Amino acid sequence: MGGVSRAVERDRGWLQATPVQGWARWSHALLLLGAATMVGIGLYLTPDPAGHGTHQQLGLPPCTIYHLTGRPCPSCGLTTSVSAILHGQFALAWRANPIGFLIVAATAAVALNSLAALLVGRCLRIELSRFNWILTLLLSLWLAHGVIRFVLWQP
Repeated sequence: MGGVSRAVERDRGWLQATPVQGWARWSHALLLLGAATMVGIGLYLTPDPAGHGTHQQLGLPPCTIYHLTGRPCPSCGLTTSVSAILHGQFALAWRANPIGFLIVAATAAVALNSLAALLVGRCLRIELSRFNWILTLLLSLWLAHGVIRFVLWQP
């Protein structure tokens, strides 16, 4: 009987609307708070026209890799990119780091899903192996972009 139920679970699809109860509601509230914090900080910051260094407005040090090599690391420009997107400066965001568009899109998706969980009591869930595959693909894309940009960088 256990094999039949597992087969049925697999047939339900990789993206499902599921009920949210108990502590899971609190986790969605925290996810929504995190997304709102990212948007708030992104709007508070002024995107640096140089395409990197916006994070220094928060008192953080400059990128060590950029400082030592004169070439950007995979994360260089992400804060600038996200802030520029939130300020409607899409060309600057793309030039700073195009991965910022993925971060903003993923944050919007998580925020909307969490809002639905809090308001309706249901959220979308991705089957774990598919989620891991998507996350691995996105991280690989981020790293590949960073390596290519580092190698081909022309100041």
